[in-house]
Amino acid sequence: MRWTLAVLLLPPVLLLGSVEAVYRYGLSRVGELPRPPQPRTGLVYQVLWLVEEGGSPRLEPLWSWRLVGYVPGVRWEQRPAGEFLASLTARQWLASRPLREGERPARPLHRTFQQLALTVWISRHWSAEELLTAYAERAPFGRGLIGLDAAARRYFGQEPERLALHEVALLAGLPHAPGRYDPRSHPEAALRRRDFVLTRLQSAGLISEAQREEARRQPLPSPVIHGP
Repeated sequence: MRWTLAVLLLPPVLLLGSVEAVYRYGLSRVGELPRPPQPRTGLVYQVLWLVEEGGSPRLEPLWSWRLVGYVPGVRWEQRPAGEFLASLTARQWLASRPLREGERPARPLHRTFQQLALTVWISRHWSAEELLTAYAERAPFGRGLIGLDAAARRYFGQEPERLALHEVALLAGLPHAPGRYDPRSHPEAALRRRDFVLTRLQSAGLISEAQREEARRQPLPSPVIHGP
C-alpha cells in the first residue's frame, strides 16, 4: 500500500521539483533584486489597488507551481490577490535594470522566465503596501507624468494624501488608459471614469452613497482644465 502511494506521488513531486528548479534558475538570471519602497498609505492608495486588483490591499504569496499557469492552454479560474501588480512591477524592474558588465540583453523567452520568477519572488518577500507604493511611483497618469506624487502636484497642486474624494477617484482612473481619460482633452470621458471609480468605492464599502453623490457633483478642477 505504501509503495503504491509512493508511486502515485512520484510524478507530481518530480513536476513540482522541476518547476521549482525553473523558478530558481530564472531568479538567478535576474541579478540584483528590487528593494521595496517605504510603504505609504491613504485612501488614494487603497483606491488604486481597488481599481487594478479589486478588493483591499492583500498580497498572496505565489508558489513556483504557479508558473505552470503561464504555459499556453493552461488557465487558472482566478488570479491570487496582488499577482497582476507583482507581475507589472517585475516587468518594469527588468526593463529599467542596467545590464551587468558583460551581460547581454535577455532573449524574449528568457526574459519571460525572469519576469515570472521575479513575480513569484516579489509576492513572497514584499507586503501589499510596499507593492502598491511601488506601483503608484511608476504608474502613468498622462501628459508625461509618471508616479502619483507628480500627478497629484501637477493636477491639484498638493500631495496625494491631501486629495479630496473626487480628486482621488479622478487620478485612480487614469493609469488604465491615460490618453483616453485625459481630463483636459477628454473631460466627459474623465468624468465618466471618475464616477465609475466612485461607484466601485461604494460597492466595496469604502464610501457611502451620500459621499459618492457629493463627489459626483464636483466639476473638474480648473487647474486640470486650464493648466499647460
